[in-house]
Amino acid sequence: MRSKSQVLALVALRWSMVRSPGVRAGLLAAVSVAVGTLVALALAGSSVPLGRATVADVSAGDFLGRAVDRTGEVGALLPPVLLAFLALAVVAPVAAGGGYDLVPDSQLVAYPVRVRTLVRGSLLLSPLNVAWYVQVLVIALATSYAVRGPGAPYLSLGLVAAYLLAATVVGQALGWLLVGVRRTRRGRASTWVLLALVLALVGWTVVTDRMAGVLETLPTSAVVSAAQDAARLDPRSLPAVLVLGLVTVLAYLGAVRAADWALRRPGDLGIDGPAARPVRRRATAATPYRALLEVDRASVWRSQPLRRGILVLAVLPVVAALVAGLPWSSIALLGPLVASGAALLFGVNALSLDGSGAVWIASLPQDPLVVLRSKARVVTEVVAGSVVVVLVGAGLRSGSWPDLQQATSVVAGSVACTALVVATCLRLSVVRPHRADLRGPRDTPAPPGTMALYSIRLALLTTPVALVFAVLTVGPTPAAPVLGAALCLAWARWSWRGTRRRWLDADTRARVVSTVAAG
Repeated sequence: MRSKSQVLALVALRWSMVRSPGVRAGLLAAVSVAVGTLVALALAGSSVPLGRATVADVSAGDFLGRAVDRTGEVGALLPPVLLAFLALAVVAPVAAGGGYDLVPDSQLVAYPVRVRTLVRGSLLLSPLNVAWYVQVLVIALATSYAVRGPGAPYLSLGLVAAYLLAATVVGQALGWLLVGVRRTRRGRASTWVLLALVLALVGWTVVTDRMAGVLETLPTSAVVSAAQDAARLDPRSLPAVLVLGLVTVLAYLGAVRAADWALRRPGDLGIDGPAARPVRRRATAATPYRALLEVDRASVWRSQPLRRGILVLAVLPVVAALVAGLPWSSIALLGPLVASGAALLFGVNALSLDGSGAVWIASLPQDPLVVLRSKARVVTEVVAGSVVVVLVGAGLRSGSWPDLQQATSVVAGSVACTALVVATCLRLSVVRPHRADLRGPRDTPAPPGTMALYSIRLALLTTPVALVFAVLTVGPTPAAPVLGAALCLAWARWSWRGTRRRWLDADTRARVVSTVAAG
């Protein structure tokens, strides 16, 4: 069977596995809304009258202060945004262990699935990443607004779309390459050294105030210039299209070769991995709750995709905040967005941490609420820890100390969204459990379509709340964000009480345990 036919067959298989009519309708509605929103923003941007932007109008750093004139020249925002998309396109496959799986590897081990099929399936699932989609929305809106001409917005957006495709495929190739490199101890050490060098370079650039000069020499500036030429029907944009097409083809071929090499390369995890390292005997826990809490924390840290995801959440937003130098009104948006991203690691299916041991844990003579409280504590620690890290990093780069109103709004918004996200995750974990091993490098806590719906649900929950607290950073009194946080905490408590009632029901608990243990 050809690779194209295999991809279609796996998509059909995954779709047939979605047996709930409601979930199918939700997936179709989500796709329709996503495509419709993208088209609407792309067309709306070109209809907005173009004015002038100065340093005073732009809050994302001095390098964004270059004027945008009425002749339709590209805004200075586009090159760094395109660079941020390239960084995401590279980091996302690395965090996913090379790519995304239409069907888990463990379910396909007996079938002759081609490597090309795995690569194509991973590319097909790339838009399911909410961060990927949000950046595409921002790029489409900014391009249609800033690039004007007789060929805009269609030709200019077409060229930018070619760049987005090339960046996504390049990210897949580098992701599979790093998977192969990290199969050995020396390779893992080299990737850590490379990460340290990159972070040191970014830090040195920020400290020495060279970021503006670096951003002005980005290769993405050539893409923006080519988009402007395409909008003017200038044939000088054709070489850029050919180069982007060539990069896409070469990156795809490289991704296939890198995936084939990475999947066939023998690793040394048997002699130098978590399973081979000696485990220090722990002291006996004082209470059943403490014992389960230690087991759940160890389950998170021993899972390869969860460790990698936590690292990405701790590093990538901080680096982005250091580069951009955001004001406190924008920093108020970071905490809620990072909270929803951290929840997608495992929080939306927190009870899957027990795996096949869920039956044994359920048989222990203990209060059933102890299990749920332990999962709630671990999810809260991961979500809150990620939020604190990004807020500290963004705050150090902001260049000014926040006043009482700003500090209250940022802290209150982060606390409120953390509580809402944790409450939503626990409810989803009890109402819609899934079987997930979370052992392989590309394992996810739920199927791809379900993860897409969960990400949209969390985004719709946290984004409005984040916007409200961002507006409150310039509000009249610190009491307003405190009151808003109190309302959110009350809602989260109400949701937790409902989840607890469901969990105490023996039939519901048996269904959840059997699902996460055996599917």
